Amino acid sequence: MQCPVCNALNPDGAPFCAECGIRLAGAAMPSVAMATGALPQQFILQGRYVIEQKLGQGGMGAVYRARDLRLSTVTWAIKEMSQAQITGPLELQEARAAFQREAELLASLSHPGLPKVVDHFEQDGKAYLVMEFVPGDSLLTIAQREGLPFPLPRVLDWARQICEVLEYLHNRPTPIIFRDLKPANVMLTPEGRIKLVDFGIARIFKPGKERDTQAFGTLGYSAPEQYGRSQTDPRADIYSLGVLLHQLLTGYDPTSTPFRLPSANQINPAIPQHVSDAIARAVDPDPNRRFPNVRAFYQALTGQQQIMLQAGTPTEAVYPRMSVSGSVGQTMPISPPISGSVAAQPPPVPLPTTGLANAGRWIGIGSMLVMGFAAILVAISAATTGTDSELAGVGYLIAFLPLATGPLAFLLGLIALLSSATQQTVRGRQHAIVGIVTGLMTGLLCCGIFVLVGGSSS
Repeated sequence: MQCPVCNALNPDGAPFCAECGIRLAGAAMPSVAMATGALPQQFILQGRYVIEQKLGQGGMGAVYRARDLRLSTVTWAIKEMSQAQITGPLELQEARAAFQREAELLASLSHPGLPKVVDHFEQDGKAYLVMEFVPGDSLLTIAQREGLPFPLPRVLDWARQICEVLEYLHNRPTPIIFRDLKPANVMLTPEGRIKLVDFGIARIFKPGKERDTQAFGTLGYSAPEQYGRSQTDPRADIYSLGVLLHQLLTGYDPTSTPFRLPSANQINPAIPQHVSDAIARAVDPDPNRRFPNVRAFYQALTGQQQIMLQAGTPTEAVYPRMSVSGSVGQTMPISPPISGSVAAQPPPVPLPTTGLANAGRWIGIGSMLVMGFAAILVAISAATTGTDSELAGVGYLIAFLPLATGPLAFLLGLIALLSSATQQTVRGRQHAIVGIVTGLMTGLLCCGIFVLVGGSSS
């Protein structure tokens, strides 16, 4: 038997290679199949995928990191279907069909926020799914490491990316409902990109169907209609996203009061009212009172849409323990509101920049480019026909405009940099600096034109 890694020859039936120690694919296996999540390191699947590490395990199966013997530089994530809850052949057949459906579903999708499926197979009576390995950590792991709540700008950026993925799924010719949006199923890459993982319970929405065949989901995160009341549609994902954002911004454990969450800014007063109202509408138990689509939800989160909460929206509840234990990390106390007769006002969402800084940036960039073009024309004339030629004259005329706008950009950038309003924005300071630098560069290019004229005259 030849080792697929080092090509050493081993006796037939040998469990491990005598040279490199890797488990051989043709080795005799025990008659009783290993439990889900029990594949050892260096185990080879399909004679190609070498198990390196178990990444996690849940009710739907286990996930391993594996390297590819055919593509030595590639690492894959391999999902193994769980058989722990299977009691008979019929259930096993249904579980395999669900796993096959997940494979075909993911293989048909192409979005930067979703892992790409490349292969699926069965071995030793178990089903496996091979997909793109997503580096980074889940929001569950990040919450356990850093604690909750997270800053609003950070959560809104994650919300934007999640909404983009859900909009892609919901707007397909046959809409796909994710149905299990929770911290453990949202990955954050080192580059800051969000990816949704684990499509084990995703379903295709069929208009006209009264209810789902099976009830799936994580209690506290999943919409009420996923438990048999009606068929799930894209509004079920809006509910789950609302619960997720509520937890990330407050640290409140949604599993402690399923389908009934307190108002977000009652727990964390730093949350703006429009964000709290948007989340309250998203988690309404009645799908008809939620947002019609994720785009409308995101617009409300960012203050682009006014929220009118209808009577009966569950925004008040008895507060259970403020913790994320068992769900997303350690218990984190929430800062109380500032004491006084007047309630503390939540801070506004930071603006990207100020009008002054942005104007200085663009005026500066335009002035520098125009003055640079004028300098090129004068330089060509100085090197050929002289600085008194028609070409040089065109350069002089072009230089007149940036001669005025360059100092203006410098002045606008300087004022914006010193303004307290600029300090409260996300990129206002950088834009102001760009205006100052490009204004100075415009002046230097103008000086360069004078030098060329003086040198040519002498």
